[in-house]
Amino acid sequence: MQSAKLETETIRQRLTTRSLGRPLHLFEELASTNATACTLAGSGAAHGTAVLTEAQTAGKGRLGRHWTSPPHLNIYCSLILKNPELSRHVSWIPLVTGLALAEATRRACGIEISLKWPNDLLCGDKKIGGILCESSSQGSQLSTCVVGFGMNVNGRETDFPEELRALATSCHQATRRFHDRNGLIADMFNHLESWYDCVESERFEHVRQSYEASCATLGREVEVSCLAGQTIHGTATNIGKDGTLLVSTVQEGKPHTLEIRSGDVQHLR
Repeated sequence: MQSAKLETETIRQRLTTRSLGRPLHLFEELASTNATACTLAGSGAAHGTAVLTEAQTAGKGRLGRHWTSPPHLNIYCSLILKNPELSRHVSWIPLVTGLALAEATRRACGIEISLKWPNDLLCGDKKIGGILCESSSQGSQLSTCVVGFGMNVNGRETDFPEELRALATSCHQATRRFHDRNGLIADMFNHLESWYDCVESERFEHVRQSYEASCATLGREVEVSCLAGQTIHGTATNIGKDGTLLVSTVQEGKPHTLEIRSGDVQHLR
């Protein structure tokens, strides 16, 4: 068995969503699903519109990093969210997206997935998926959020560049079998809508507890490279309000708990 092609009708038949994935655009190749989704959003695409591609030539992760995107093996997808209630709580979006993708992958592939705050999905200690959220504003209000995500599904070790083989894995590598990407992406959309509903209805304590239960970052010694250039060392202890990461550290000989809103987190041990 090989990795079967994505098919829009097969995906649609398995959806239970009201809006996510209902307008569905599938391409053979794109530079980036996020770039295409941002263009569609600016042209009036509806809330829930999904952009899928079989291959990306300029896929990107957080902080401008390249996302390896070989054809016909994995999931490369972006969703357009045009919901004022979601936009008001945009800091929760990458966290609940991670929860939804992890749940769908566990269900469809039988793989245990953990979450690395705020944007990565791990299988063991290797990266199996990632999330990239981009927002646009109208005046002082966020109007659109584009949520991009990639999941390594049917790639084998040789499908990764040599420098990534010790860092990344796939569902196929974890189970030694190929997986139905059409069913998996439909499951992802179904779980995503349920978790976005939790954010919209402000069930933040449920979201926080669920994320903490799946978060591999908590309890770890971490190094956080902040966007302002500051580097923080400490122990990740909890998820705070608005989805922040709470890090216990020592400053001037005294213990402090810092609230990290954004940054690149490395697990040290």
